[in-house]
Amino acid sequence: MVGIRDVARKANVSPATVSRVLNNDQTIHVAQATRQRIVEAAAALDYDISTRKYIKKRMPSIGVISTIGKASEEQDIYYKHLRVGMEEEARRLHLGMNRIYNLSDNPKQWEDLDQLGAVIVVGTVTKESITALLKQNMQIVVVDNPDIQQEVDMVYADLERMTKTVLELFLENGHKRIAYIGGYKVDMDEFGGKQISTNEKRMRAYQHFMADHHLEKYISYRLGGWTEKQGEVLATDLLENESPLPTAILVGSDPMAIGVYRALKQKNIQIGEEIVVASFDNIETIAHLSPGLTSVQINAKSIGQAAVRMALERIDGIRDEPIILTYPARLIVRESFIPRTKRY
Repeated sequence: MVGIRDVARKANVSPATVSRVLNNDQTIHVAQATRQRIVEAAAALDYDISTRKYIKKRMPSIGVISTIGKASEEQDIYYKHLRVGMEEEARRLHLGMNRIYNLSDNPKQWEDLDQLGAVIVVGTVTKESITALLKQNMQIVVVDNPDIQQEVDMVYADLERMTKTVLELFLENGHKRIAYIGGYKVDMDEFGGKQISTNEKRMRAYQHFMADHHLEKYISYRLGGWTEKQGEVLATDLLENESPLPTAILVGSDPMAIGVYRALKQKNIQIGEEIVVASFDNIETIAHLSPGLTSVQINAKSIGQAAVRMALERIDGIRDEPIILTYPARLIVRESFIPRTKRY
């Protein structure tokens, strides 16, 4: 049976271009010669697009299942930008995205998901729930959950690699007493149930790094909720119960780092001198911190856009095999930690 890839090879264009041209997508701009070459290739191969048109017309929408509540999303810049990226890309590609489940707000049994072209899952959903979801819809894109083992598309920021990068910079700058302050991993099911564990990717990378560099005796960490208040509480506990104190602290998120700053200042500890600090997210609200917070910048909007494009590839039948897409992140250096080396 002739497929879209066969037409693409004969016309010397991408499968996505073939799909959009043959489905009369008015938003794509290609030369008339290219358009004619695609049509002629399809005719020569006797490629029948009638079934594809029927599917595309019947299933134009993407559903979103998110573990993040609407209120929390408004306060968390990362997830806010992720949603903006998905919405903008869906509009650009003329895809509906009006079926949204926020598991923290209104958990319910997933129904009629087989009527959607694809489903994007944002956050850490349990393996069992993904298995149940696959029974309704095989076209799934999972965002920010690299630990999922099922045959689904995945897109996420490479946080484990960046964790190791920052820790290596700490070590190269003479810091062995490195502490980690972060949040628990929370896997959620379709009914709002939660499975809490310490197996969060940044925490996991920290433990592996310390063990790999024979620094087990210096391992010190505190885990809690991913909030500013929890960052302060956890940092205060660490400062009051660790002796000697760490000389470097890696924090799992910028909101938590704001709380860590408050705890350090209450103890009159000079940030960037007595204890260096680095974090993740590089959100706008850290701009008021003094000294400036060194943070890993993650392009959440681009990740959201990529998830929608991956979903469209599934809808259009461009590929059947799942893919994994990791987005790079970069370290934004400020006064809380200025490494001597320049490998970031």
